[in-house]
Amino acid sequence: MPPKFKFTKDQIVESALNIVRKGGWEALTTRFLAEELGSSARPIYSFFRSMVELEEEISKKGVDLLYKYMIQKRTGDPWHDHGIGYVMFAQDEKCLFRGLNDEKHIKYYKEYGELIWNTLTNSLSDYQPFQGLSEEQIYQIQLTRWLLAHGLAFQVSNPPPGVWDDEKIVLTIQQGSSAILEGLKLQFSSTAKFRL
Repeated sequence: MPPKFKFTKDQIVESALNIVRKGGWEALTTRFLAEELGSSARPIYSFFRSMVELEEEISKKGVDLLYKYMIQKRTGDPWHDHGIGYVMFAQDEKCLFRGLNDEKHIKYYKEYGELIWNTLTNSLSDYQPFQGLSEEQIYQIQLTRWLLAHGLAFQVSNPPPGVWDDEKIVLTIQQGSSAILEGLKLQFSSTAKFRL
């Protein structure tokens, strides 16, 4: 009969996630996690074959948290809110955001982030400013705006003191998103006229 542990797999992942949120991946060791759980390392390795497997689970949880930030209503414009949420996640979860984007963990971030991309894009199927645009055009607009949000997210995750606050983030994403949308729409219409 296998031993009974006082911790579940989810509790181990949550504890490990909290360690990464506070101190980054370098803070997560088997020994420190066991201390946080008040146990030995044995329960950890009973649920996970390796720390790499645990790190993938933490990455999934991190992306789930990112998604919650991105769907939070902030301005009344869901597309703007997605970008604002992305940047605010980086601002509030500096260690986790940078950790998800590091060389070792980016593969998980991309894999699970792709699910967010598809879900959020589908949620904008009736978004008025995208009406009349092709899927390819919407993708180009989304990608360009993601580059803005991702760059800003890195900036706010490691800012000089006093540079960024919520109001500046909201304004930057709103202005940048509008400029990208209107600029690319203009480019698309000019290209279509030129082809005629």
